Amino acid sequence: MGWRTLHVSQAARLSLRHESLILDNGEEYAIPLNDLACVVIESRQCTLTTPLIDALGGCGAAVFVCDEKHIPSSIVLPFHAHSRQASVARMQSAWSEPFKKRCWQRIIDAKVRNQSELIRSRDDVTCKHLESLRSYIRSGDATNVEAQAARAYWSALFEAFAREPYENDIRNSALNYGYAIVRGMVARALVGVGFLPAFGLHHCSELNAFNLADDMIEPFRAFVDRVVRELLDDDGDELPLHLDMRYKMRLLELVVEPCRIGSIETTLNYACERTAESLLQASREKNPALIETVHFA
Repeated sequence: MGWRTLHVSQAARLSLRHESLILDNGEEYAIPLNDLACVVIESRQCTLTTPLIDALGGCGAAVFVCDEKHIPSSIVLPFHAHSRQASVARMQSAWSEPFKKRCWQRIIDAKVRNQSELIRSRDDVTCKHLESLRSYIRSGDATNVEAQAARAYWSALFEAFAREPYENDIRNSALNYGYAIVRGMVARALVGVGFLPAFGLHHCSELNAFNLADDMIEPFRAFVDRVVRELLDDDGDELPLHLDMRYKMRLLELVVEPCRIGSIETTLNYACERTAESLLQASREKNPALIETVHFA
């Protein structure tokens, strides 16, 4: 799987030639397909050829299409990208409720751990509070520690902030943009090992084609939060009214953001793949403890 992100914000034609993506916007640029992790199409004057879309799916690249607000709203992922798709799907459909609940417990523990690490230097009291909450996380998060942690976390990270996806707030716009990118990376990794992303561990909406991705993204969210907090700190009191290119390009760099998973230091892109592979191993051995979770480097 690739490592580069292509962001197309101006009118262009994207096509396939000799195993490379050809971007033509008056001048031609060639990018080897195997280098690409994702392609973000923001321009409304962009066209893609069918052979290119097919080839991007074949090499495992995720293709994002942005809405009129320039936020990624759709994603094209490879279908049947794994040679043992049927066997993995059968194993996934056989997940027991206790197994799914213990997996969710592990995921939420990792999420709260990363939240506490992120705010350690900003609010030591809240950091210690979040750490203490981790001991109350039960199977399936029956005690709803995730929500309790969120209330304290957002108050410590941002002032006078409400986490509402559609609120007209640069902070929410930036978070939504970053989450969409990481969600696509996670979905791409899950599909790459044979999972069907519609069938989740905790999320189970019949209207959501990415329930499993929405489960596995949780420990990764703090990485988006950190980037957004850093961007806001750089701007001080002069916050932009809308996402500008500086915000978008920095959030697209999340693909190669440093992190740790297991005993190695790597990038978020590889950590997504490693997490998906560990979920597959945990499913085979029916042992949620085998799920590897990402944390700050």
